[in-house]
Amino acid sequence: MATTPATDDYPSESAGRGKRVLARTVLYGTAIFFSLFAAIPFAWMILTMFKTNNDLYNPQNNPFLYNDPPTLANLDLLWNDTSYRTFILNTFIIALVVMAITVIAVVPAAYSLVRLSGRFGENMGILIFLVYLVPPTLLFIPLTGVVADLGLQNSKW
Repeated sequence: MATTPATDDYPSESAGRGKRVLARTVLYGTAIFFSLFAAIPFAWMILTMFKTNNDLYNPQNNPFLYNDPPTLANLDLLWNDTSYRTFILNTFIIALVVMAITVIAVVPAAYSLVRLSGRFGENMGILIFLVYLVPPTLLFIPLTGVVADLGLQNSKW
């Protein structure tokens, strides 16, 4: 009587490992591609920051090379002849104030929402989640009217 060895219908462990390696390679390759694509404007900004005006505006020059020696004149112009430092300081101050106000307002609200039990608490959580589904542009249109009514338009705040 001849017996045949039992065979597994399951794929081998090395086949599963190969699929995982391929999936991870595709995932990381895609992430690296899109990260480099997103970095292009920043690299272009840094590249053009050190170019002379003649190098920037001459159409015969290669835009990816320094045809003239690099210069710090554009950086000097930005920091010393414009209000850029004021803009950065205002942005930093407003970001800190808005962050503080948001934390002060949201932490008690989040705590109370977590402590709510039963149907009311569940419905409030769903309602708050549904507000996040509204496109921000639809919320921005009436917000401009509120900002104008409060006299905050064209001001620091």
